[in-house]
Amino acid sequence: MFCPRCGSQSSDNTVFCAYCGTRIDGNDRKEQPTSQQQQKHPGESSATSSLVCGIIGLFVLWFVLSIVAIVQGNKAKKLGYTGGTATAGTILGWIGVVLGIIGTVYSFILLAAMSAEGWL
Repeated sequence: MFCPRCGSQSSDNTVFCAYCGTRIDGNDRKEQPTSQQQQKHPGESSATSSLVCGIIGLFVLWFVLSIVAIVQGNKAKKLGYTGGTATAGTILGWIGVVLGIIGTVYSFILLAAMSAEGWL
């Protein structure tokens, strides 16, 4: 049986779709969804944006993009997405946050040292 909303396959005795939570009625049973009926998992776009933001967040706008990567990765996991994309995006987001904090602290220490030496 296939979910009428997201197109994911479920067992015949399932009442609710495991991916999107839509009630699966016995009258909605279909042999196989057409290509137009097949949709991405609801969490897949969040997982992809998590990964992209995590990668970009390592290099630019670390504070904003790394946090967005963490939030989107968690959102994808809450939606039941089981792919590694969400996990990778979340991990890269945390790495970006840690590296950004280390870089900021180093910058303040460097500024303080330059100021103490009279270079500023």
